[in-house]
Order: sequence, then C-alpha cells, then structure tokens
Amino acid sequence: MKEFIVPGARTAVKPITQKRLTNVALYYLGRYESSSENLRRLLQRRVVRAEMKGAVVPEEASDWIEAIVLEMRRLGYVDDKRFALSVAEKYRKAGKSRKYICQKLALAGISADMQASILAEAENDSTADSELEAALLLVKKRKLGLYRSEQDRALFRRKDLAVLSRAGFSYQTAVKALGTAAEEGEEYGWD
Repeated sequence: MKEFIVPGARTAVKPITQKRLTNVALYYLGRYESSSENLRRLLQRRVVRAEMKGAVVPEEASDWIEAIVLEMRRLGYVDDKRFALSVAEKYRKAGKSRKYICQKLALAGISADMQASILAEAENDSTADSELEAALLLVKKRKLGLYRSEQDRALFRRKDLAVLSRAGFSYQTAVKALGTAAEEGEEYGWD
C-alpha cells in the first residue's frame, strides 16, 4: 500500500538549545563576515522562527544569544571593525557614496563613532577625493555623462544628476563626475 504525504505536514521541530544556536552561529560565520548586531539578529530570528513552528523556547534563550555573540567576539570570529572596513571597501569600489556606506553600516549595528573612524581611515588610505572617484565609478558603470553620445548628453543631463543624487552624492560632486562644460551649465541656468 502506498503512503501519502500531506503537503502541510512537517517533521517535528527541533528544540532550541544553546548548542544548536552556537552551531547556527558557527555555520553562518564560516560563510559570511558579520557584525555583532547582525549575528545577534540572526540568532533572534532563528528563535522566533522555531517558536512560530511550535518549538518550546526556553526563557534563557536571549541570555544564550548574548553569550554566543560574546564568545564569537572573544574567539575573533566576529570583529565589528574588520566587518565595517570590508563593507566600506566593498561599497567604495562599487561606486557608492559616503552617505550610502554610513547607512549600510548603521543597519549592521555599527556605531556612528566607528563609522566615522572607518571612513576616515579608508579615505586616508585612498586618494584625496575618494567621493569623486566613487561618483566617477558610478558614472562609468551606468554610462552617464561623458559615456553617453554627444547628442544625448544635454538631453539626459538632469536624469544623470538625479541618478547621482539618489546614490547619495552632493550636487558639486555629481557635476564634477559628469564632466560638465561651462556652456552646458549656462544653457540650463545651473551654476
């Protein structure tokens, strides 16, 4: 006789234990770089998901999460500064603005003080105007400004400026990155 499997039926939910949460953290950190706050959120989501599936969650689960995060930091598997430097470098190479990078770091739970020191350190390592270099990378990637045909440059000027503005670049940086000529600025009444 054939056995039928009910689509909604699932196997028993595994209980939440400190060992299981530690294994989740180690598996995740083996694949990805993370900040302390990212790891904490990951473990909390795992507990909530298990609870939604019907698992019994012990009261000390939040204490276990904090202990696991501290242990991962102590072992060097989690380092907020290392994480912030890698994120800043990755986004700078992708042509993202300082403002965009700060927002991403804030979402990852990196403090404002650490953000400022990381970005200052990254800018000291690179050339004097890394914001302009990032804008130029975006212009090249998206084929804006000088990368458009000459007849299309004036036509798409405002759209190109809007792209750079949405990416978090200042107006002055956007204008420099697009390689404006004085006559183009006069044509539209821009300074």
